[in-house]
Amino acid sequence: MSAALAAEGLRYELGGRAILDQVQLQVRPGEVLALIGPNGAGKTTLLRALARLLRPLGGTVSLDGRDVWRMRPRPVARQLALAPQGAELWPLSVEQFVGLGRAPHRGWLLPLGPDDRAAVQAALERTGMAPLRERPVTELSGGEQRRAILARALAQVPQVLLLDEPTAALDLKYQVAILGLARQLAHADDLSVVITLHDLNQAAGVADRLALLSNGRVLAIGTPDEVLTAELIGATYGVPVSVCRHPLDGTPLITPIREMR
Repeated sequence: MSAALAAEGLRYELGGRAILDQVQLQVRPGEVLALIGPNGAGKTTLLRALARLLRPLGGTVSLDGRDVWRMRPRPVARQLALAPQGAELWPLSVEQFVGLGRAPHRGWLLPLGPDDRAAVQAALERTGMAPLRERPVTELSGGEQRRAILARALAQVPQVLLLDEPTAALDLKYQVAILGLARQLAHADDLSVVITLHDLNQAAGVADRLALLSNGRVLAIGTPDEVLTAELIGATYGVPVSVCRHPLDGTPLITPIREMR
């Protein structure tokens, strides 16, 4: 099966400094690929480049084999959705805000049709935002706004979903729910899901594969067992760690090694 989304030799600079340096990766339908790495590693920049928001200085991003920069924005948005860390918010109800995700399918001016309303309802329900549908998004908590942004992306009904730190500002209940939803979207709905995470243990639990970035380069890509080794994580983050196994599912658990006093 061909990759739904791929980066080949991706390069991007800012102020003369390489932010992305010859990045190459693929994400396949039905899998979650987590981007991990220290602060400044290039995770969010890479996600924005994959979303066709940053034009690379070199290399290509392809969607089902087509260069996204040779495609018009609207066809890309029908297949690919980004839930960023933050978004400009207007004094709209949650339902109206989520309905903006239907713009690639209906345009900005046409009223929502039955298919649009069904997509919005499904997105509200899957993110737990249906009870808040009439609340202004500007009056929501930070965590609720994050879920509204995710619901707007889901309303696009994409084939590829890009999530930038989706668990930030969420309590434990909704962290578990959002990560579980990411896996369900990939494994049950056959989406290609790319997710950036700071928490390595969350990444190990949600991802089928991990891409470890540092200084704009992909140092390693593979299963959690292949990437989350004490040697590789310790060297990349500059902190000694120990790796053990989760008692329920056997995924790697990363624990920093504290100095003994």
